[in-house]
Amino acid sequence: MGKYIVLTNKDTFQTILDNDGLEPVETYHFYFFDKLKAKYTIAKVLDENMKIQLFENYEGKEYVNHIAVKFFERFDTIEDAREELSEIVKASGNSEDSVNSKLVKSDEVAV
Repeated sequence: MGKYIVLTNKDTFQTILDNDGLEPVETYHFYFFDKLKAKYTIAKVLDENMKIQLFENYEGKEYVNHIAVKFFERFDTIEDAREELSEIVKASGNSEDSVNSKLVKSDEVAV
């Protein structure tokens, strides 16, 4: 099983990255029309039995989920995870080379 996963944070959907079973490696910011729409973090899985905590605020209600890491798509290399991130951006209906959208590697890794 691969050792890297891609995690997402948006205004209404937060992934808690402060977890002993994860090592955040890189963070990217996705902008659409110069507005930050999402932050993506590539993280190395250190504990195969860990759970990832997700917070969601939907229609004024807050939800908390604990999802086992085994349910996340895994990648063998960080390059494979970066390629998946590129595909996520393309699938959002925005090509990587669009002037309206851009994916920018952050100088700081989110925690």
